[in-house]
Amino acid sequence: MLGFSIMMWFVSLVIFLVSISLLRGNTSMIHGKVFDSTKDKEGYGKALGRAALFMSIGIFISGIVALFDSNAVAIRNTLIVLLITIAVSGIWFGMIQKRYRAYR
Repeated sequence: MLGFSIMMWFVSLVIFLVSISLLRGNTSMIHGKVFDSTKDKEGYGKALGRAALFMSIGIFISGIVALFDSNAVAIRNTLIVLLITIAVSGIWFGMIQKRYRAYR
């Protein structure tokens, strides 16, 4: 499970760097229908940054769980942490999209 842990930590680092960039107000990497139609582009980027930061932390924790659990339960516990992180992040991203969507 060491390889999985290292991969999860790398992925969480990449998402962490993106979230920090979004939280600082850099919205040049965002595109799409909601971004183009919203009036508060910086607020939208910061909201996405907070959700991405949560996702980064959850993926990092799943890497830690995979490293320190025994092999018999490591996969199950890692999947539980990942599924909870994905579910909460998906709901959070959906709420952000709904809040910032401007109807034309």
